[in-house]
Amino acid sequence: MKTKAFFLLCLFLAFSVSQLSAQTLKKGAVVAVGVYEMTLNPDVSMNQFIDFYNNKYVPELDKNWPGIKTYLMIGDRGENKNKLGMILIFESVAVRDKYYPVEDEETLSDAVKAANEKMKVMDAEMSKYVISGTRTTYTDWIIK
Repeated sequence: MKTKAFFLLCLFLAFSVSQLSAQTLKKGAVVAVGVYEMTLNPDVSMNQFIDFYNNKYVPELDKNWPGIKTYLMIGDRGENKNKLGMILIFESVAVRDKYYPVEDEETLSDAVKAANEKMKVMDAEMSKYVISGTRTTYTDWIIK
């Protein structure tokens, strides 16, 4: 009986932990997918850049751009093989529009200006890794 109870407890805990770490997209969220061409500094490897970006830069983005979650990706197959991509998950269209009220608008919103101001230290550190970066394509997708 004790073995059965212990097994059920372990099963329950494993299920609970898996549910805590699971991430789901909610209806109304906006998933922005972009492809980037990056030129790294000559003494920086792609792995060094990825380590910096994921472990230092993304946590600051997530903190300073409320309502957005950021993910870095690398093309494995297809037309974007070996290119960098980024996924931004906005909680809603309203959050996306707070930062980017007009498509392809060159004028920065107040929300972007405020977030950029908070990212100045990280952006300076980013310049140690990247010479230049340009988004070549993007699409915003709304979860239905």
